[in-house]
Amino acid sequence: MLSYNGRFDVVKLLLDAGAKESELNWTDVMQEVAFGTTASLKQKIEETGDLETADFLSRTPFLIAALLGDIEKARLLLKLGANREAVGFGGRNATQYAVQTNQIPMLTWLLEEGFSIEATDNHLNTPLILAAELGLTDCVKFLLERGADISKGNHIPYRAIRVAKNLDIVDLLVKCGEDINDISSQMHANLLGIKHNASPVVPKDDYLNGRYREFGTGNAIKTNKPFWLAMIRSGASAWRANEMFHDEGSHDGNIIWCYQRFGRTTTILPDGRIIEIGGEHEDFYDPDFCIYNDVCVFEKNGNINIYSYSAEIFPPTDFHTATLVDEDIYIIGRLGYPETRVAGFTPVYKLDTKSLQISRFDTTGDKPGFISHHKAKLKDGKILVSGGKQIILSDGKEDYIDNTENFQLCLKTGVWSVA
Repeated sequence: MLSYNGRFDVVKLLLDAGAKESELNWTDVMQEVAFGTTASLKQKIEETGDLETADFLSRTPFLIAALLGDIEKARLLLKLGANREAVGFGGRNATQYAVQTNQIPMLTWLLEEGFSIEATDNHLNTPLILAAELGLTDCVKFLLERGADISKGNHIPYRAIRVAKNLDIVDLLVKCGEDINDISSQMHANLLGIKHNASPVVPKDDYLNGRYREFGTGNAIKTNKPFWLAMIRSGASAWRANEMFHDEGSHDGNIIWCYQRFGRTTTILPDGRIIEIGGEHEDFYDPDFCIYNDVCVFEKNGNINIYSYSAEIFPPTDFHTATLVDEDIYIIGRLGYPETRVAGFTPVYKLDTKSLQISRFDTTGDKPGFISHHKAKLKDGKILVSGGKQIILSDGKEDYIDNTENFQLCLKTGVWSVA
């Protein structure tokens, strides 16, 4: 593991203490790359002519030099004929080895030498994805400044935003145009200052009094039930709460309220508040499957407020987009429950970020239809909608197809058009 991570200083200590050198499967040239001088390396290459023998991690001397960040030795190896296209274990290339140990000067040199900033390993990880996954903030910043493509995904496919290991990296990527809604569950919890998949800290009486999902009785009704707030702060699943309180009886069709959701939206306001809308818990086959229509506001001081709405004012909404425009958030599309879907219709709502009230925003024109899982971006007074899925009727039956066109909604006129 020490050798894998490039900690050859510790490797040297272990070797000097009697560790078996054979386990490294290193050649004399590799020894000089790791522990020698540029002059001794040159001499050893002239003696052996060995430039490409790989170690137990399939690393050549050149790749080890990249991992170490030793530009002079890497330059010498290339000058003497080392293969610049060499890859190690997992198809990792020179730029990725430099990223692995946060060697920004080495990265700078490699890019100047013509190495690709988008080179991928066997799992399609780019240097940017690897740096984000390793939590190397300075390296991510460097790669973004050099034009690394934030839209590239690996084999899963996860982009850098999805694997980012800290909020500083998330912030860098969002400032470059990434979507905050694509961060991991752990980063989402860190952003909100809550836990992820912990147990709710709440008395059983509060659980029994507030365990079920309820619709609001009006527009933006503050509903700060202790159990609901505890579920938010813990990031617990409905199942965990149910098990915790040994609540094994019949719920008569009621659903345990839960904030462990997907398909919700997260919007960060200029005043520091974070507003989250809707989302769903689990899938249809789960007893606690639920699509929510609430709004949760996370204050800068750590307070959380939950606002409820009647289904008539704002229906259960998931896999929508939420676009901040001045003091309003425009909520476009949803998947929703099957009985609420209307092929060809595009639901649009407007959330006032001051009053938290939601109103329908009526539109006309060439609409994207009943769309979900899409992306939305504000530009020149219009919201651009792309990607996602559409619900259509085919021979009288509902079908779920890819959206292949780009649409724009003029906020001044409420008219949709094909972009």
